[in-house]
Amino acid sequence: MKVPKFKNLKEERAFWDAHDSTDYLDEFKSAPDVVFVRPKKEVISLRLEPQVIHKLREVAGKEGLSPTTYARMLIIRGLRTQSS
Repeated sequence: MKVPKFKNLKEERAFWDAHDSTDYLDEFKSAPDVVFVRPKKEVISLRLEPQVIHKLREVAGKEGLSPTTYARMLIIRGLRTQSS
């Protein structure tokens, strides 16, 4: 099978949502030396009371997340709310 030419990204997404990429393996080329770069993050320290940390760990655990990831998610969500 041959991969069709797409007019735009939306059309390509729709195609791959409906087709199995393994049917087109002969069309794919090897891409050597591909590097995925994540944006750098900075570290800050927060001083929290022990009971707040305990609650953070408890709630994060229920969500299946680490306390750090959960806290970061809450901070980002709060900032987005403020920006709106």
